[in-house]
Parts: sequence; C-alpha cells; structure tokens
Amino acid sequence: MSNPPLTPTLPAQPTISIPSRISSSATNARKFAVPNTKSSGSCLDCPICEAPLNPTSVGDNGIEEEYALRCQYCHWNSADVGIRLAKPTKLTEQLAKLRRARTDGPSRLQEDDEADAARAGETDASKLQSRDHDDAFVKLTAFYKEQLSESSDAPNPYGGSSYNSPANLARIMNIYGGLSHSALKKSREKPQPMREAHGLNEGVATFQVASGDDEHDTVRKIQTLGWDELASAQQRAITPVNGEACFTNDLWPVSTRLRTKRGKRCKVCNQIVFRPEAKPGSTRTKVRMLAHDHIPKLTLQPLNAAARAQDPSFIVRTDQPYVEPSLRSHAAQQYVLTVSNPLFETVNVTLATPAITPGKVKSRVTILCPEFSIGPAGEMWDDALSSSTTSTSRPEDGSRKAAMASLTGGEDSERQPEAGKVWEKSRNHTKVILEIVPGALKEMSIVPKAEEAQASDELGEDEDVLQVPMFVRAEWMAEVSHPPRGKPEPKEPREIGYWCVLGVGRIAG
Repeated sequence: MSNPPLTPTLPAQPTISIPSRISSSATNARKFAVPNTKSSGSCLDCPICEAPLNPTSVGDNGIEEEYALRCQYCHWNSADVGIRLAKPTKLTEQLAKLRRARTDGPSRLQEDDEADAARAGETDASKLQSRDHDDAFVKLTAFYKEQLSESSDAPNPYGGSSYNSPANLARIMNIYGGLSHSALKKSREKPQPMREAHGLNEGVATFQVASGDDEHDTVRKIQTLGWDELASAQQRAITPVNGEACFTNDLWPVSTRLRTKRGKRCKVCNQIVFRPEAKPGSTRTKVRMLAHDHIPKLTLQPLNAAARAQDPSFIVRTDQPYVEPSLRSHAAQQYVLTVSNPLFETVNVTLATPAITPGKVKSRVTILCPEFSIGPAGEMWDDALSSSTTSTSRPEDGSRKAAMASLTGGEDSERQPEAGKVWEKSRNHTKVILEIVPGALKEMSIVPKAEEAQASDELGEDEDVLQVPMFVRAEWMAEVSHPPRGKPEPKEPREIGYWCVLGVGRIAG
C-alpha cells in the first residue's frame, strides 16, 4: 500500500504546533475506544487498513443486483474474496449468514454423533473443529450456566429474615425437631465442584496438529503469493472471526469499534470547541480546525512576468488551461510571499528558513525581509473604503501602462526588491520577497562514478519537487480574558510559533 504522491499546493497549508491557549478540536476532542464492544449495525471496517467500508453495486449483467464492500483507501474489495451481498442494508446479518453457510457442516444430530465418535477415537477430531465463533460461544455459555446451577446451593427463601442465623436455626431445631446443630451440619450435602468444559458439543475446540500435507500446501502458497499476502497478527487478533485466517484473502470485514465522544470547551474564552452529535449520521470524525483561523496565513506566487507566461485570472480562451512552468536548476527566481493576519490586533511576524533545503536536491532560499508587522483585520469593505493603504508596487499616474499592468497581473520592471524592505503592505496583509535558486537534479562529475554511487544518486518519487520549510513566529498584545473591575482593560503579550511547508514547483533539470 503506497502513500499518495505529494503535490505542492498554493497557498501553502501549514503544519501547526499550537500552544494550549489556542485550542483545536483535533487535540481536544478525546475518544474513548472500547476494544471488546463492536457495532451490531451496518458499520464495517476494512480488515487491511481499518478504514470505513462502503457498499457498492457490482456491475454484473445478471437479473439480481449484487453489492460488494469497497475500501476507498486501500481499494480492498469483498468481491475479490468471494463476499457478495444481496442488499446494501443489514450488512452484519448478511455476513453472519455467509460465514455460517461456509463453515456449517452436517446437522446438529450428526455433529453430536461425530463428536461422540471422536471421543471414542473412531474418527479424526481435526475434521470436527468448529469455526463458527458464535455457535461455540452459545454452547460454552449454556454449559457453564448448567454447571453453576448444579454446583451452587439452593437459594434460601428466608435469606432476609432472622432465621438465616446459624444460632437461631440450631435453637429452633433443638426445640421442635430434636436435632442438634452438629447433626444438622452432617446432614448437609457438600456442593460438587465445577468441572471444565471439554468436547465440541460443550463449545471447546482443542488444538490439533495439522497434517504434513496441509503444512506443505501452506508453505507452497506462501512462496507463490509472497509475504505481503500473509495476514498479520494484528489483523487476526482484531476480531475472533479472523482468528484462524492465514492469508489476506481469508479475512472478513470487521465491525466498527464503538467510541464515546466528550464535548470540550476552550480554556480561555470558554467557547465550545467540540460538541458530539446526538444522532451522528456516520462514524467518520468531523474536525473543525478553529486554530487555523487564528494564525497568519501564507501564500506564495512568482514575482516577475517572465516567471509565468500570464496571470491565471486573465485567460482569453477557456480551453487553454494555465500550466505552471517548471523550475530551472541554478536559475535564481523571485517569489512574493503574502502573509495575512486574521486577528483584530497588530501582529509582529518573524520568518526563518534554512539556507539550503533538506533532501537530495539542495536549493538555496533567502528571505529579503524576515521581520515585519501586519495590521489588524477588519470588515470586508474596509479595504475598498480605506484611503491609508500603502502600495508602491505600481505607479499611480493613471497611465495606460499601469492600467495594463493591473489588468494582466504584470509588475513594473523599474522597481527592484531591496533587502530589509517589504514589497507591499496593506491593511491586514504584508508581502515580502523570497529568492530561490533551485538545485541540480544530478551532480556533474568529471570522474565516472561506480554503479552503487549512481544508484544512490537516483531520485525517488516526488524528490524533484521543491518545498521550502519555514518557521513562522507571531507576537501580539491581546486583551485579558478576566480583567479586574473598575480598572482599564489591560493587555497581555501572546506568542505563537509553528512550522509550515511552502510548495514552489517541480524542478525540470
């Protein structure tokens, strides 16, 4: 099972390390799984990866429509192992009938006769091993109930009265029955000890050594299919139904484990972060990343018009999709990093990134302005009505050149990025310049390398994708949650730091 390929996306989705003050439902929604309690409805999980299974119609041309269980993650299909259902509802009941039909042998009367014959040594007991877990559990429960009723004393109808006392009972028997307490003790019968269950009719199947031919067939099948087709110990132990499975083709769908969810509130503002549904429609977890709406957001795009042929929003013909050009090795390119502020306070941001990106392909990254401030967020119409917006990316002379630059997304070629200065600043977002020099996919060497060295230099999957790791640190002054009465509202400093990955593109060579 291979992981999905890594595709760079713009804007970047950061991987966040969040302090306890800014809570998210992914960290605060606690689940308590009960391993021994399974769902009795139609909730089933994949036996390979434990992902939810969905019933899908099988595309046969038969008269009766059939359904199969399919996993959307590892693409496991129950039709490949011979499990087909008649309808998409009552899945657990249909699977139980299919297992009973496969494992049921002769009738109950024949089973009892063969079990008695197996005890006498007339037949092979290994052929009578019952694979129906539910049937064996019912037999074992009935046996122990019978043993408990036989071994325990008869219930005393006067258990709550004073006649239950041994002294009172002995005194009454001496007066009316002429029996002493010692004679009464001797007349009592001792309960017989419980015996253990044995035999197939009592729900116990002993271990039987497989014959040599069966072991040779299993070893030959392992050599043919390989180790990947063997069922792991975790897959066999997750449910009693798969306890005797040897290969993945013998695994049955697993009932979903029951979980209980508990609501959670934020420790600072007492806002409900996670609230469990009273009647959930599915077993899949819905996570609301509230913390993602309270941290600076990053967006990366090329700076010069030469880096991209045209603006994706300015395409005359709709049948011409915008294709991001590939990156050239050792060719310096400049990108605009836009950092927006969703908070209602001014935020001081500090950016940090390694000078050389990790991985086989070494690329150089430089941030021209790593420290800057971002204004507070406001309403949607504040950007259009605000007259204090400072932008020097285009000349404001009203010329035809500025109008075309605004329309096509081009920038003024006379302005050059400078170190220590922001590129553009608006009310709640700031733009800075990143200089990136993509590395070479293959190192040039005059001396020929050995075969092992050449094999180690070969790139794996998506290793030619340029990704820039970046650490973002934000500081701001926030109001105190519980200020003292009769005093002006004080403010306290807050800080957050997290790592994110910026996807730039794919290096052509």
